[in-house]
Amino acid sequence: EAERLYSAVLAARPENVDALQMLGVIRLDRGEIVSALQLVSAAMRLRPNAPQVLVNYGMVLEALERYEEALAQFDAALKRKSRFAEAHNNRGSVLISLDRCDEALESFKRAIAIKPDYAEAHYNRGSALRKLDRHREALQSFDRALALRPDYAKAHCNRGAVLEAMGRP
Repeated sequence: EAERLYSAVLAARPENVDALQMLGVIRLDRGEIVSALQLVSAAMRLRPNAPQVLVNYGMVLEALERYEEALAQFDAALKRKSRFAEAHNNRGSVLISLDRCDEALESFKRAIAIKPDYAEAHYNRGSALRKLDRHREALQSFDRALALRPDYAKAHCNRGAVLEAMGRP
């Protein structure tokens, strides 16, 4: 339904930045990365310094595995809005992809400080800790993510992998 509404807005106002970027996020969630890139790029041309647009553009770049470029977008968003939990979280996620897990932990710490109930940040923190073989701490992070969102399938899966690595099948 949201896709239909954003499309209707764009039919009437093709330069509506919010509709462009949100439709792009919907397409990204569906795996339609080329369409997402086109939509969010159009929003970037219209509002290149808007923190939310920068984050959404970074998310598309991350999906394209253009990690260094994505990191630059998240950093640019944070220069404009330092207390942006999603930007810190997404920055950390990209840093994990770049095998910079220690740095990623700092990003997740900042995201959680801003938004303590941010399940995705706790999950991503657990993922970074898992890669660093800090299993006890990873388990705590996955448990916190699950306390916030009990149906979080990826957190359940990774919690199980950590328990197995700890010799607790």
